[in-house]
Amino acid sequence: MVNGLAVYLRLSQDDVDLKNNLLKDESDSIGSQRLLVQRYIREHADLRDLSMVEFVDDGFTGTNFERPEFKRMLEAVKNGDIACIVVKDLSRFGRNYLEVGDYLEHIFPFLGVRFISVNDHYDSENYIGTTGGIDVAFRNLIYQRYSQDLSEKVKSAMHLKMSKGKYITHCPYGYKKKEGVKHEMVPDPVTAPVVREIFESAIAGMKSTEIAAKLNAKRILTPMEYKQLNRKDMYSDAMWSHQAVLRIIRDYKYTGAMVSFKCENETIRAPVQRKRRPEEWVIVENQHEAIVTHDEYEAANAKIRKVKYKVAQRKDVSDRVYYCAYCGRRLRKTFGNDEYYSCATKLYRTDSPCCRVRWSRREIEEVVLAAYKAQLMLMDETYKKIQSKPQPDLPAEYRNARKVVQKKLDAFASENLTLYEQYRDGKFDKDTFLKEKNRLLRWKEKLQAQFVKLQEQEEEAVRKQKEESMRLKTLETSADLLAKAESEMRRNMYDAIEKVIVYETKEIDIHWKFEISL
Repeated sequence: MVNGLAVYLRLSQDDVDLKNNLLKDESDSIGSQRLLVQRYIREHADLRDLSMVEFVDDGFTGTNFERPEFKRMLEAVKNGDIACIVVKDLSRFGRNYLEVGDYLEHIFPFLGVRFISVNDHYDSENYIGTTGGIDVAFRNLIYQRYSQDLSEKVKSAMHLKMSKGKYITHCPYGYKKKEGVKHEMVPDPVTAPVVREIFESAIAGMKSTEIAAKLNAKRILTPMEYKQLNRKDMYSDAMWSHQAVLRIIRDYKYTGAMVSFKCENETIRAPVQRKRRPEEWVIVENQHEAIVTHDEYEAANAKIRKVKYKVAQRKDVSDRVYYCAYCGRRLRKTFGNDEYYSCATKLYRTDSPCCRVRWSRREIEEVVLAAYKAQLMLMDETYKKIQSKPQPDLPAEYRNARKVVQKKLDAFASENLTLYEQYRDGKFDKDTFLKEKNRLLRWKEKLQAQFVKLQEQEEEAVRKQKEESMRLKTLETSADLLAKAESEMRRNMYDAIEKVIVYETKEIDIHWKFEISL
């Protein structure tokens, strides 16, 4: 798809009337955008023969460029695969005035990409060396203001529903959506009994860790498992933990009240929400069937141990590199006569091999320190071997070879002229002239391909040379590190460790931040 044409289509949830689940403007639908753009391309001879690829972001806002297909298209542009981008109008491309302007006036012209907005009658080819003018800038500003105004209206409508106690975002564990009725929820016959059991267990005096262990022993699905959610950052088996139990016990919604507006976006579609103070929450009583009474809620929360957090005496967290080999969780550090590392899974599952993962800090650091010393010795040996051998300057070799090819290319015009003069002087006929001319052209194309390949090889060699230089600097420090006192070496070793995988059999697997190869 070299020098192809990209068709970019986008539809946001804001373009849909949430009340009636219909498009506010049918012309904004993906299908309508596609037909309009394809008709435009067919009507323009300079576009219709280009290879076309389509990028569609369906359900993504135009107020920012965090869209998967947009990013994929931009990557193709950077790779030189796209020569032209066509959209229905500028609002489909984006609604951020400054960022859209930056793409139109700086990024795309720099990359040599033509940009066409059909309904705005904008074609960057008509503005080479200039901007799109005040009309394009004004349209961008209008699109951004429209999006901001729409966001404020949606926010106001949401707040109105919240003030009436309507369910807005998601049902908490223990509830489900009421069939056929929007913004209302009812107890889930599968999970509501689990919520009641959690409250009853807490009232009976069980600790949150004990409640979690009991739920795990009964193989009850966690909230995440029940909703069939897959989190990309999850690297271990799902299980009930004391945090999950506490979240349920502290959720006032189980008394039948609707609690809303606990978080808010400080800006339009901010990636991170701000937590609001409890006194700012919107609470409306008696909005759905309660799973527990107010007295049960108060009794369960009264039983929760109030932890008094103290300022940690120890601020060094460099040793947070130890992980359980079975569940993947970071090992917790416990203080006593001796600090030791163990897996927290044993608090929630008694049948897991994680229960037997336990090392004292003194023991594990002796093993890791010995491995660190061996690693430093290997680094020092590797450094000495590299220094004893002459290192070829590959970038210079490729650069010199490229210069030779360039000289041959520079001579092409002269040879081409000489060939023409010989033909003009009657030294050979027209067929011979054309044959020789084609030979010269093939020779030039071969040289150009060779030049490009040498240029790429030079760039790759420069990159590897920089990497090797950084590697050598790391290796060079090994002798100094080996000469340090053991106490200082023990502190330094954590800077070289990515993670340490700990097994129940007193075995460990160390992942270093650097690799040593002779």
